[in-house]
Amino acid sequence: MLGQMPSKITSLLPEGEPNCLVLKLRQMLILLDCGLGQQQLYTMPVRRGGLDDEQKESSSSATLSASSTAGAAVTDIHNHHALKRKHVPAEGIDLRQDWASFLRTSALKSQPSKKPRGTDNTKTGAIGTFGHVNLTVDAKQDLLAPAAGQEYMFKLPDFSGVDLKSIDVVLISNYNHILALPYLTEYTDFQGRIFATEPTIEFGRQLMTEFVSFFGTSIASSPHTVIDRQKLVAQSGSGLYPAYTLADVKACIDKIQPVRFREHIALYGSLKLTAHSAGYCLGSSNWLIQIGTENIAYISSSSSQVNFHPDLLDGTLLEHASTVIATDLAPKGSTTYDNGVNEVCANIALTISRKGNVLIPCTISGSLFDLLEDVQIHMNKMGLHHQGRYCFVSPVSDAALQYSNILAEWMAPRKQEMVYLPEAPLLHGILLEKGVARSYKSVHGAFSSDLKLPCIVFGGHPTLRSGPMVNLLHMWGKDAKNSIIFIDPRIDVPESLKPFEGLELSQIKCPLDVRLSIDQLVEIMKKYRHPKHVLVPSRAAAVTKADGTVELTDSKGTVSTSSIRWSAYTDGISVQLGLGSLYETVLLSEELAKGIYPQSFGNTSIAAVAGSLSIYNNQMQLEVPSAAGRRVLALHTQRQLRGVLNLQNLLSGLAQIGIVDPTVSELGDEDKDAEPEIKVEFELEGLPACIIVRERETIVKCEESARPLLREPILNCFQSL
Repeated sequence: MLGQMPSKITSLLPEGEPNCLVLKLRQMLILLDCGLGQQQLYTMPVRRGGLDDEQKESSSSATLSASSTAGAAVTDIHNHHALKRKHVPAEGIDLRQDWASFLRTSALKSQPSKKPRGTDNTKTGAIGTFGHVNLTVDAKQDLLAPAAGQEYMFKLPDFSGVDLKSIDVVLISNYNHILALPYLTEYTDFQGRIFATEPTIEFGRQLMTEFVSFFGTSIASSPHTVIDRQKLVAQSGSGLYPAYTLADVKACIDKIQPVRFREHIALYGSLKLTAHSAGYCLGSSNWLIQIGTENIAYISSSSSQVNFHPDLLDGTLLEHASTVIATDLAPKGSTTYDNGVNEVCANIALTISRKGNVLIPCTISGSLFDLLEDVQIHMNKMGLHHQGRYCFVSPVSDAALQYSNILAEWMAPRKQEMVYLPEAPLLHGILLEKGVARSYKSVHGAFSSDLKLPCIVFGGHPTLRSGPMVNLLHMWGKDAKNSIIFIDPRIDVPESLKPFEGLELSQIKCPLDVRLSIDQLVEIMKKYRHPKHVLVPSRAAAVTKADGTVELTDSKGTVSTSSIRWSAYTDGISVQLGLGSLYETVLLSEELAKGIYPQSFGNTSIAAVAGSLSIYNNQMQLEVPSAAGRRVLALHTQRQLRGVLNLQNLLSGLAQIGIVDPTVSELGDEDKDAEPEIKVEFELEGLPACIIVRERETIVKCEESARPLLREPILNCFQSL
């Protein structure tokens, strides 16, 4: 069937944010990843970690006895312990007593300040402080009820131009691009199917659970207060949504279908999906989308590192892909991973050697597992392996650490071989067994009782807007011996630290970026020469041409290959993929096939086929037309001719209508590049006319009124169907 396939891609989030793109392909609507923007978190208030039941009971007496001058008392207590930590040697501190005092200070600061008598109840007053942002509510409101400002509100990807009910498939490449998925599945009319690998589903569940813990209902609210979430959504008016709940997370995860690498999934007739290893993290995948005769490769958050624990990058999906969509590339000028690791290890060793503590805000997943091995090796070389303890603090740290060590089949070959040895594939499993590393759900309870200084703490949200790192930064941020190291390449360090004043600890940015760089992408495209069209983020383009194509220039000055057409996309603007297929496969119904009788023309048999075309589930089928359809087809039925025009038969036919001495000339013998042709020139009704005979076409040039006279001489030269 002759036709043109409409196709376009649109990014729903700005560059630098997690992926969320919509691919329009024929009648299909495919959502590529469903990430949640992180930049909006920088404008939100800072929230310290909540207290569990034990800490709430221990701090209740101090809270109830606090007077209207509690603010000054809190300041005195905080300053007293700050001075104590500054002047008293670390080994002489009663850590449990010091930690309990810090928790009581945090508890007193989070309590609502009492209003002086005689104040107007209609005015607003401070209900509490999140970091350095004061929130106000009407004084008539119950002080234990959550105020509107205390609920974190998030802006979703720009779904305004997308009919969410029409999305057929969602493909998730890794757990970094999944946080907005519960909004799609539980807050909209989405009814499509979702596919992801098993590690992506499990780590995605953990990140969603951590997200709810950090940014869910305010910790200052009463546990018996229920927030009307639908009312909040309705009142937002600007497309802002509160954080989803754990029930939403469970319902969302249950809707995801797990897949394995290179497992073929057939959907809606001609749509086929295949996941290939991306080499970025456990279970990270690139997708090959096959529809009809077109193959599209979706490359997201990929890595060519060969010494990592995840399975290696599988480039075979590019062997048959004509179009490539490359997303989430490392920005230009990024520090190489090896240099970044060396800097992180050096700063950790320096801090531990001066008896300081190290804070590393990050998720308990991904490249952290490789970083831990490098840090441990460096600490052994420096003779500091017995002086520091590793602490993982997160609501899901236990699950993340345990689950990662049972995923050997998703790891690189060298890690898979360790399954047959009596040791864990990843180092943190061994460190946990030996007690060198500990895992905690929060900074309260066991963490304070087990705390041994110095220590290296991993966990918390990298933006420092919530989680255990907020508490630790307030406790240790005034000590110059300590340090905080940012390893997440997406994080804006100045914005993250902006709410925290008077910090004296070392602030170090060492982004560990393992994503493909522009150089690496160009090299991969040179290796796999099949792709004809590659789309990249607009910030990756060096030169934009007038026709919309771009050129990429790597660090060596090498311009991207000329055999590939490079295009750039940006958020909110649709880009045509330019798929060039003009023919699609159409199935014949059994009833229509029975009525087809081919005619032989030499070694070839041909039959004319006419019917009604139906399209269902992206599959085309030609069926026997109805009575009305036959009438329509009869109006458009044309006589089909078969054969090659014979010059002698043509001259004989022309002689029958009175043309006896036409001029015949052959062209193309002298010019080898010209197509051979025979030109017959003559006069018809006193006017010049000619017939040009070529291998694949016959051209008749004459007056329109005289054309019917030439019809029969020409038709006699061919066979008709």
